Amino acid sequence: MLKVAISGKGGVGKTTLAAILAYLFARDGYSVTAIDCDSSINLPSALGVKDVKPLSELREIIEQRVKGPFGIFRYNPKVDDVFENYSAINDFGVRVLVLGTIKKGGEGCFCPENAFLRAILRHAIFRDDVLILDMEAGIEHLGRGTAKGVDVLIAVVEPGTRAIETLGRIEKLAADLEIKKIGVVVNKYIDSPKVAELIGSISHPILGIIPYNQCFIQADLENLPPYRLCDLKPFEEIKKNLLRLGKQK
Repeated sequence: MLKVAISGKGGVGKTTLAAILAYLFARDGYSVTAIDCDSSINLPSALGVKDVKPLSELREIIEQRVKGPFGIFRYNPKVDDVFENYSAINDFGVRVLVLGTIKKGGEGCFCPENAFLRAILRHAIFRDDVLILDMEAGIEHLGRGTAKGVDVLIAVVEPGTRAIETLGRIEKLAADLEIKKIGVVVNKYIDSPKVAELIGSISHPILGIIPYNQCFIQADLENLPPYRLCDLKPFEEIKKNLLRLGKQK
């Protein structure tokens, strides 16, 4: 089943896209798991669920599962029960998890929390669900082994010169992690010749273009999931193109 990671700079609309794609896949009968991998936790509320405990805070369980005798770490701790017990199911059946903070270089990369969280991601990759990962701007903390299980990396960009710079960084990270397929979603689109020229310069497949729309701000102000208020036609197109790209060899 399709495994998707969504990346882009902060505020570009990754979480909105992740939530609406999860909604559309679940509506169409797929089993869906959505994981918030961003340190600023927004995906649960965008999917209409509350009080999902970050898995990085399960300190006692992490100690029990990861640390073996003589201080040796287990690379593949048992996590399937944690996956079931510390997730929430929203009102249309999407399983929602919050990863929490993965430590990065200089903070002690190889630590129990990282081993545990990466085991969670590996477990998610091998489940027979559509998997949607709402990533931070960087995707390097996926780890190479987990990243190989990602079918498509979606780069969300806004129309502007910095979009190309952001896309370049995402391309490099994807190459380092051996992710083969990148699809681009242009968000907050405003029709103009310069924007059209910019989009025309993107070499990767354009999965879809989402016009600038105040409804996303309104949904946030009313604390409603965006799929309750906003036009879903652009997202339907993205979903269709995403499935097509995911099936390509």
